[in-house]
Amino acid sequence: MKKLYAVISLCTMILLSGNLSAQDYAASVKLSTLGVNLEVYRSLGPSFNVRLGGSMLSYTYQSGVQSGQDYEMDAKLNLSSVSLLGDWYPFESTSLHVTGGAVVNLNKPVVTAKPTISKMIGGDVYDKDNLGTIGIDLAFSKVAPYAGIGIGNPTAGDKGLGFVMDIGAYYQGSPKVSMTATGLLEPSASPEQEAIVETNLNWFTFYPVVSLGLSYKF
Repeated sequence: MKKLYAVISLCTMILLSGNLSAQDYAASVKLSTLGVNLEVYRSLGPSFNVRLGGSMLSYTYQSGVQSGQDYEMDAKLNLSSVSLLGDWYPFESTSLHVTGGAVVNLNKPVVTAKPTISKMIGGDVYDKDNLGTIGIDLAFSKVAPYAGIGIGNPTAGDKGLGFVMDIGAYYQGSPKVSMTATGLLEPSASPEQEAIVETNLNWFTFYPVVSLGLSYKF
């Protein structure tokens, strides 16, 4: 948490550095794959902006008992992140920009699985309600590099509303899996099983970011 506060403080100092002018600043509100996103922009010239943003979203999914499935799933996804990004505008005639920077990744996915059928263990049949549960926590790199492209320059032109859109991804690394289990399923939460789940999730090293919203120049 102290590292997060340090990053936020550094980002704020960058945004507030130099000679201040209301025309140098803008803000945006966007909906994105990271949740609801708020950003503050600072112009560093006609071809470059720097922005500090924060995103948040909480989502819960319950699969219920489904035919052909041995487990019912209860997933909780708490998304939160802080970003420091720079936008470069290579063409004067358009608001197309190339973006790079870093994201403090505080995303926390948690999945709990509960058996939906009875199972035979050691020759004995155990009712599904007595088997226990399995919990899976995923952790990613806390600081992730970001790259993308977008449309819109919130600090350009006259005071007022504008349109902003971004498409990109940040590299969060391979997820680290931590498993817990209760009851007769407790042996399932072994380091070997954690390694298998990590291998199956190796494809999720990049988190896609798509955002769309409105900006306002002060």
